[in-house]
Amino acid sequence: MIDVFCLLAAELKLTKNTLAALFAIWVVAWFGTLELRGLFIPDEGRYAEIPREMVATGDWVTPRLNNIKFFEKPPLQYWLTAVSLSVFGDDEWSARFPAALLGFLAVLATASTARRLWGTDGAVATTVVLASSWAFYLCSQYLTVDMSLTAFLTMALCSFLLAQQSHEDATGAGRFWMCLAWVSCALAVLSKGLIGVVLPALALILYSTLARDVTIWRRLEIIRGSVLFFVIAAPWFVLVQHRNAEFFDLFFIREHFQRFASNRSERFGPWWYYAPILLVGAMPWLPGLIYQCLNRAVSVRPGAIVNRAANYVPTHPMTRAFRPSLFCVAWVLAIIVFFSLSRSKLPAYVMPVFPALALLAGRRAFFAQPGVLRWCSTSCAVVGIVLMAASTQLPRLDRFADIGSEVAGGMPWLFLATACLCAGGVVGWCCVRRNKQANSVVAITLGNFAFWGCLFVFLHHIDAAFSSERMIEELVKEERPFAPQSPFYSVGPIDYSVAFYLGRPMTSVNHRGEMDAGLLAEPEKFISTFEQFQTIWKAGAGRAYAVMNPDRYADMVRAGLQMQVVARDHRLVVVMRPDASVPGQIGAANPTAIGP
Repeated sequence: MIDVFCLLAAELKLTKNTLAALFAIWVVAWFGTLELRGLFIPDEGRYAEIPREMVATGDWVTPRLNNIKFFEKPPLQYWLTAVSLSVFGDDEWSARFPAALLGFLAVLATASTARRLWGTDGAVATTVVLASSWAFYLCSQYLTVDMSLTAFLTMALCSFLLAQQSHEDATGAGRFWMCLAWVSCALAVLSKGLIGVVLPALALILYSTLARDVTIWRRLEIIRGSVLFFVIAAPWFVLVQHRNAEFFDLFFIREHFQRFASNRSERFGPWWYYAPILLVGAMPWLPGLIYQCLNRAVSVRPGAIVNRAANYVPTHPMTRAFRPSLFCVAWVLAIIVFFSLSRSKLPAYVMPVFPALALLAGRRAFFAQPGVLRWCSTSCAVVGIVLMAASTQLPRLDRFADIGSEVAGGMPWLFLATACLCAGGVVGWCCVRRNKQANSVVAITLGNFAFWGCLFVFLHHIDAAFSSERMIEELVKEERPFAPQSPFYSVGPIDYSVAFYLGRPMTSVNHRGEMDAGLLAEPEKFISTFEQFQTIWKAGAGRAYAVMNPDRYADMVRAGLQMQVVARDHRLVVVMRPDASVPGQIGAANPTAIGP
């Protein structure tokens, strides 16, 4: 990878010191903000708690969420996070680090591939577009399994492109890259299931159809690749099925086929659901892509199309050369169409599209056209101004108005974030006017990284609205009378970040949610009704704790339960059942303890 960045420095006419400084800024922007905010609900709390329980129990085969079997996803992301937690400790940085690292490596792999396919110009455009695109960068900063899937699919895409480009190489490089593509698909399957091999297969079918090329199927190293694929992917599936007889039905039937074909997960969306996600996710380079497409469409004369059609001579499939840009198009279309047809939709599902889009941008020497940078810089300035104006209305929203002073304390960072975005656009536009395209690219990119960095600081100020970090850390301080081994109940909808920060699972009350499948196998670990919980709470004599929303707490007080508020924030209340054996601990509940 060092040669790639040296070539980038030469292309952008940067000194080695300048390039080293920019690389350091990129690394800091990528990894330095991971701990600025608590684990957000619902995904980050969930995907941090599962590996924490793996480390605590020593069982790395059967994933468990809140001590309940959880078979929604395969374990590779959990394993990586568990290793990170073991090495760096249980906190936000170590929980998010594997996703950030995989995203970082995906950018490097895409840059190296673009260098081999398109040359230095293409590597410059591909690297910058992918590393600073809003969707890809934000996904790398958020703990989900989607970045691990995206990273390994990106490695599969890059390996496949290089394999097909070098399939006639006598050194056997094509065979090596094709086998690496199979390995990457196996890791993608271990990250998120069958989708890790279904998406590449659909892209291959679509490319073969569009290019009318059937010979590509003979260059897939199917025998060697299949052996590698099953050696890597199969052992966990065999072992987890051996230990859990219900796994096949829960994982393959419920979490794959039923989720795709039904709206059981209540993740609805129209057929155009992913259009705005792709448009916003491609910022700040989307306007440049639009300009490039429009410019190319205008430059193509109708007569040229007619002459090309008139002079077309069919070629035998055996003589067709592989077209990497067309495969990237097929990759993008296959993923978008597949998830658009699904009845279950989430924004992060289309993340594997962005590396292919970055490669396509690199194919057309994206930054060689001043018009591209003018459009990108202007859009950054305009979006920054619009967001700054919209930010002034944020404290009026009910959700943020309830937080009060914390929002007010974070507002300067929000304004600074929008100002950085605007400034990057203005400086970039001025550089283009002076015919300094390289400086314009740097200004736009740094402005966007500064925008996200300041935005993450703002989220740190208001993360009590999305995470239980502050409340639980206050509860478990050494000077607080907290008994960590006492029963701890989650009454109603569960916030898994509570379990992570407590360092222990909770007993769920009247909420199944995504644990529904696991509770079918372990129903004894669940309290099904609020009435049953009230009976257990009243009958108990020792100290116990429960977390619930304020409305549910008020209901429990009216039901006559002895509850003492020991921690609270704007979303949740933690109460304690006093220990009857300790004199003076039993007292009336304190409903007025709930407040901002």
